Amino acid sequence: MPASDPRKNPVILVASNNTPLTDRISSILDESFSLAITTNPSGLNALIGQSNPLLIMLDPSLFSGTLQVTITETIQRTPLTRVIILEDDDNDPVDQLALFKSGVHGFLSHSITSTLMLKAAHAVCDGEIWIPRQLITKLIGELARDTSAGTHTLSFAGNSSIEHLTPREKQVAEMVHLGGNNKSIARTLDISERTVKAHLSAIFRKLDIENRLHLALFFNELK
Repeated sequence: MPASDPRKNPVILVASNNTPLTDRISSILDESFSLAITTNPSGLNALIGQSNPLLIMLDPSLFSGTLQVTITETIQRTPLTRVIILEDDDNDPVDQLALFKSGVHGFLSHSITSTLMLKAAHAVCDGEIWIPRQLITKLIGELARDTSAGTHTLSFAGNSSIEHLTPREKQVAEMVHLGGNNKSIARTLDISERTVKAHLSAIFRKLDIENRLHLALFFNELK
């Protein structure tokens, strides 16, 4: 029997031993999502297999130096699963840049407002990223330096690369560049979110880029 589509009944798995935090997350998200909570990092993989979460929220304090390895292994096992890091303002900050490169899709402070937490959860589940402006600035600066030095794998080949896209793929790419998420693009084009994701995979492959941020930079180079 085929596995169920997690988007039809979205599950969020929260890994933290901070009871006030998990209680708060539950009170904010339980009307929109099915929630699973674990305080046992060693049992995380088993619980992922049981609950098939669309989104995992990880509290770094639970993983004692194994956070990056946990993220990498999780994404390798379940590539459709999204990952958000729950940052505690009172503890040492995590290396957001390294974790983003490992595959993390968002960062939330423990003190984030209820409205923004709900918005972030929906956005990341819809295929968006939720990262602070400071990290975006670092990423753009790093990409710009690498491109100038000729060391980055991105290939800004201009209009010749765009010609490899189908008319529909061009349409989807432009809508992503303008800030559209998978749900809004699907609604506008009257197609399914699964189809949007398939188009994005084809776009990334044809343009030799890795994600939405790279796509935005690609289009900026064409302006």
